[in-house]
Amino acid sequence: MPILFGELVVELGYVTQEQLEEVIQMQKKGRSKLGQIMKYLLLLHQEQVDKVLEYQNNMREDRKAFGDIAIELRLITGKQRDEAIRYQLTSKGVLGDMLIEQGYLTRDQRDDVTRQQIQS
Repeated sequence: MPILFGELVVELGYVTQEQLEEVIQMQKKGRSKLGQIMKYLLLLHQEQVDKVLEYQNNMREDRKAFGDIAIELRLITGKQRDEAIRYQLTSKGVLGDMLIEQGYLTRDQRDDVTRQQIQS
């Protein structure tokens, strides 16, 4: 049986057990960010997510939702936004991405753990 991702990141010393448990609790609540979900669903690349976030941060008064800005910038369609939101509401999130989002793992560390997990 392959080693679980969470077990492996702790075993490798990338995160503490406490950090892992914190992120797992967030994962159970389905608190993935829409930009991360759109990347996971291959709707956007990281550069596009960054562009939307930059645009969103530059808006002072009328702060629009991430998905609406992505549509406005012609990066995705309304249908794609709706798909990502449905996923966000029903998904528990991807643990590796959530650990990166919290600043506990780097992308290289996540990729290293994933490679080791596949080889197990």
